[in-house]
Amino acid sequence: MIRLRHLIPKALLINLSVAGAIVLSLAVSTPAQGRKVGKSGSKAERKEIKETEKADLKDEKERRKAKSEVVKERRKEDHKDLKEDKKDLKDDRKADLKDEKERRKAKSEVVKERRKEDLKDLKDERKEDRKDLKEERKDLKEDRKAKSKALKERKK
Repeated sequence: MIRLRHLIPKALLINLSVAGAIVLSLAVSTPAQGRKVGKSGSKAERKEIKETEKADLKDEKERRKAKSEVVKERRKEDHKDLKEDKKDLKDDRKADLKDEKERRKAKSEVVKERRKEDLKDLKDERKEDRKDLKEERKDLKEDRKAKSKALKERKK
């Protein structure tokens, strides 16, 4: 190799040595193919880690399930409250309509009573007018009789 050294320029040798160092450092830092990273622990440690992860997943699943149940229960209560609110509104509307109906009925009764009283007053007025007319006719008749009597007496 010493003989070949004088044939290869120094810059190329330096570049080749740097490239070799880089390749070696990469080879050391990356794991061998087929070898898992972090597999340095014993089989018991790996089993324990696996069981711990399994237990964590189970706990997470139970937590999510409990949370889901809480949300489901809350929705159920909200739906129940909404249903009660709708029922209350319906009852309020029903009561309001009943009150309105009674108010209209009372108003109608007042109007009927007023009309009845007005009709009664009108009948009374007509009755009095007829009575007055009758009296006026009677007075006129008596006046005519008195005039005719007066004329007969003058003629005599």
